[in-house]
Amino acid sequence: MSVDSHPHGDFSGEWWERHYQEHGTGHAEPSPQVVAELTGVPGGTALDAGCGAGADARWLAARGWKVTAVDVSATVVAAARSSEQAERVTWMAADLTTWEPPERYDLVLSQYVHPAVPFTDFVRRLATFVGPRGTLLVAGHDHTHEDPDVLEGSAIQLEAITSGLDPADWRIDVAEAREVAVSGQHPRHDVVVVARRTS
Repeated sequence: MSVDSHPHGDFSGEWWERHYQEHGTGHAEPSPQVVAELTGVPGGTALDAGCGAGADARWLAARGWKVTAVDVSATVVAAARSSEQAERVTWMAADLTTWEPPERYDLVLSQYVHPAVPFTDFVRRLATFVGPRGTLLVAGHDHTHEDPDVLEGSAIQLEAITSGLDPADWRIDVAEAREVAVSGQHPRHDVVVVARRTS
């Protein structure tokens, strides 16, 4: 399969609306990748691109970040906005494949997002949202494992992330696969990339 191919063509805004309405709005705990990579990093401006229920946005806000949290599903954004400890977060329902940010950010993070476009194109777009010397953190489900608790067709290859970053502009600090323990579920296998804009 090409790194640009998208095996599931149905991850539209309408699909996510149905998903959250039928299955609930997700987890209250921040991603282990966010905790591992950003604990102790000084706060600045951050974009949580594909925020879901907002656990990562709230975790960042509690540590001094000013966060813009965007998701394609109005249902999940409304749930996140109404949650406790949502100060310092601006919540928005928007399609990240067309949305234009009002500013560039010190940090852009995007985790387990399944856009209805080739993933490498999505990463290239996210990269344009990162300000000078800023950081991009992207995590997704590892395509080399068939995890039973992961949506079919949502896994990606590591190269689908890294090939979207021009080496002339980016230094890749982390690019690896990880096993993540999930309470009450099978271990999850993720790919994680952390890159810094060099100019």
